[in-house]
Amino acid sequence: MAPRRITPVLPQELNSFFGIVYLLKTCYNCIYKQELTERRKNAKTGRKQDMEWKKEWAYEGGISAGELYNTGAMLADDSQGDTAEDSPMLLVTDTSREEYEAYLEKLQGMGFEQTFENHNGAVDSCQLKKGDTLLYVYYTCAFGEVRIIEDRASSSLKEFSYDCESADSAEIYQYGLYYDPQNHYGPTATNCGMFYIIRLADNRLVMIDGGEYQQCSEEAVTGMYRFLRRITGTKEGEQIRIAAWYYTHAHSDHMAACVRLLRTYPDVFSVERVMFNFLPFTMKSGDRDILVLKETLREYCPDLRCLKLHNGQVITLANVRFEVLYTHEDAVTPKCPGAFPFGDFNSTSVLLKMTTGSGTVMWLGDTTGETEELVLKTVPADLWKSDVVQIAHHCFNFLSRLYPAIDADYAMLPNSHYGGNESANHDKLMDVVNCLASPDNLWYEDQTTGFCFEDGKFRVILEEPRVGGEHDGVDLYGRRS
Repeated sequence: MAPRRITPVLPQELNSFFGIVYLLKTCYNCIYKQELTERRKNAKTGRKQDMEWKKEWAYEGGISAGELYNTGAMLADDSQGDTAEDSPMLLVTDTSREEYEAYLEKLQGMGFEQTFENHNGAVDSCQLKKGDTLLYVYYTCAFGEVRIIEDRASSSLKEFSYDCESADSAEIYQYGLYYDPQNHYGPTATNCGMFYIIRLADNRLVMIDGGEYQQCSEEAVTGMYRFLRRITGTKEGEQIRIAAWYYTHAHSDHMAACVRLLRTYPDVFSVERVMFNFLPFTMKSGDRDILVLKETLREYCPDLRCLKLHNGQVITLANVRFEVLYTHEDAVTPKCPGAFPFGDFNSTSVLLKMTTGSGTVMWLGDTTGETEELVLKTVPADLWKSDVVQIAHHCFNFLSRLYPAIDADYAMLPNSHYGGNESANHDKLMDVVNCLASPDNLWYEDQTTGFCFEDGKFRVILEEPRVGGEHDGVDLYGRRS
């Protein structure tokens, strides 16, 4: 999210100093923006030249866009421009399911092996592999559009997923973070952040996001480490196995715990997989902290399996199933096929529906009204219905049509009780509460709460106070200022 920042009132004697700092920062931003504009211009030229892209893969039928869309890299540093991991996408409009199916037959006739398919009413999707080449192709039923992605950084879904025999519910923890008592954003506290932990049947974990750096003081990070030891029952000297770390989008308040934990306890965590879909940094940059996240994953997790998320994918991790309902790729239009059209960076949040045991959870990240407008047209009603909803964007957004479509009985809010109920957010929260089976079926993230699905209910299995308070000056690298 783009946090709501507060402007400090400075003493008179400091005005000149901060004026100089402001001027220097403004000059730096101007230079950086000029460089960024040039990189984007060069990247756009490269994409137009790349329209010779695999002529043998040409789609027959519909109207192919005049420019490829760069869906982004995975772990590569893309702050300076294009990388070898960048995955190009061709948008085809005014096509049909028959032409889509004919295209898949063509690819298989060329030696591609189909490794995955899904038909969920929103999209028909297929992953195909030939040697080291991985293609993901999907047809959006509502619009008659096809997207063809050469995924240059992912494992195949077949290799990425794994199953287990358990039909029990995973344990889901909304991990308590410190939020500013007045719902402000400043150097030692924040009004945003999000961190969820899922314990699978095989005692591996799925981690979702990880909060802002202000929520990762030494005390807080030690508390996270001890909590993960406790829920997995692992002893000192044993590794904590993380089946996957999932990031909803590339904002700094959704990743700090990963960086701090891996750098503070480098021999403790075995992170096996990572999954997300970030925009190219030079297309519409999020926070520079995301570059630190990628650097950390490259340095501390050299054997990671990566998965770039695309609409229609189904990922199975032990006793949990995830289905992708939206990524930023779905927003691309024929009017400007090489650019992400939405104005709010939070609209790059992936929408993911999770099934475990007898229950379902809708993970919204920081979903916005722009996304809501699109996905209510593309995703049918039966796919939205969920037992639990993660309230979007810390309750900063109205999603007055999406929450009734999800129709959840229970809700988890990644914000404090104060933050969710302050005057600017209260009416937005009521949009959710009015859909719940009971107003009491709502939990805030200023404490840690554990859940599981049991006998048709989302049952609380743990409640404990948050560990950690205001930030102590330790940065993402563990250096104290």
